[in-house]
Amino acid sequence: MAGKVSGPGGGPPVGGPVDDKAEGPSGVGGKKFAEKLAETNAAKPAADANAPAAARGLTADVAAELAAGRIDAKAALDRVITRIVDKQVGPNAPPAVRAAVRTALENAIADDPLLGEKIKSLGA
Repeated sequence: MAGKVSGPGGGPPVGGPVDDKAEGPSGVGGKKFAEKLAETNAAKPAADANAPAAARGLTADVAAELAAGRIDAKAALDRVITRIVDKQVGPNAPPAVRAAVRTALENAIADDPLLGEKIKSLGA
């Protein structure tokens, strides 16, 4: 016979002090999830932190022209989409690829009620 089945209370003890440095179920001691997550976040490249600044750099002149009244919201959006397509697929991408990416962006914007309201408020 391989083993005996014990009755109630025959399992491991429940409750009591918890040792944070104790070995886990795999038998290997290790860091807590929060510590691992903090290390992962600290290891991210600085480019992620600069993403908002990079986005502003991509659209700052368009925003200035819109604010000055030289272009309307539709023209501003068109310029921003063109720049995003250029950045993502490159200016030398095949026209069919550029058109597909542009259409996908335009559809995403049209289908997003929050973005739609923000764009409408630009024209006001």
